[in-house]
Amino acid sequence: MKKNILKLVFASAFALVAGYSVYASQQKTELSELALANIEAIAKGEVIVGVPCAQICQNCWCIYFDPYEEIEGTPYI
Repeated sequence: MKKNILKLVFASAFALVAGYSVYASQQKTELSELALANIEAIAKGEVIVGVPCAQICQNCWCIYFDPYEEIEGTPYI
């Protein structure tokens, strides 16, 4: 009899913990204005990471290639 009660207590505790974890994972989280602005900037392509260039190291100069301009490249200083 004690084993059955103990099994029932453990099964109930497991179901309670599992139910709460599902409930907690479904809660809606609000993003801050800064986070939303960062996501929007990344989506629009406003963020440039690093210098997109090709280096020739005889004199160590770099040509910056702008993907939106029609010219081949401009000096990047």
